[in-house]
Amino acid sequence: MALKSCKSCKHEVDSTAKVCPGCGVKNPGVTVSQQVFGFVILLVIIVVTVSMCSGGGKEKHVQKVAQKASSDAAVPSAYSITRDDFREGRPRKVEVTLPKRLSDTELAEVAKAIRADTKFKAEKTFIGFRVAGQTDTAYWASASFDPDYRSALIGLGSKDYQALTALDLKAYPNRIGSWLRDGALGHVMVLFKQNDKYVIDSVFPSGGKNTDFYVGKKLPNGGLRLDDPDTSFNEYYVVDASGNLQGWGESGVYMTLPPFKPAE
Repeated sequence: MALKSCKSCKHEVDSTAKVCPGCGVKNPGVTVSQQVFGFVILLVIIVVTVSMCSGGGKEKHVQKVAQKASSDAAVPSAYSITRDDFREGRPRKVEVTLPKRLSDTELAEVAKAIRADTKFKAEKTFIGFRVAGQTDTAYWASASFDPDYRSALIGLGSKDYQALTALDLKAYPNRIGSWLRDGALGHVMVLFKQNDKYVIDSVFPSGGKNTDFYVGKKLPNGGLRLDDPDTSFNEYYVVDASGNLQGWGESGVYMTLPPFKPAE
């Protein structure tokens, strides 16, 4: 039997005694420092356990080279996960950047690979895709598993994008600038002068186009303001000194498109 001094009355007691027979204090052989140390260890264990179970929900940026999503279909493209967020009882939310626009089949395979590439046990998964070099911050496409796979194309599809980037704009000898506008109805905007008027042709992947006329005004900073005389909305375009096309409204700039390089 090991003896220790009671932490209260200092009488010798059994180190395993629950109560001091002399003064009645509980756990007489356990000092305050030992109790504090034990509490700290217990607290650390609880924090680590909770963190592991919740998944942390932290954003992360990792480069992934997609592996096989199934036994007979290889994932066609590398991708970058810029955010992977999960909370117990909620859908897993993932944001991904792709190096290029994918076909529907390729997008499905990448989505399946991303869903499988996780330690989280999420019943539902939402994936938002962006493409490197996009001119806006919106998702190019989205995919979800609930539990079945679904996808939605928000920006220009692969074929339409290729058709627009291959446009020959040599038919516009008086072209002032051109810009690619993404989206489900994406198109190339071509600004030129015709009979001293400013004109914008919106050229679509199908080859169709819309033509709008504008009143131009030179700005002190070297830019060009374009107002549509046939609209009552307080919206207009500005071509800035760097060649970017800005869309302006009552709340300020709502769109900025960099110059589009036409096919040679």
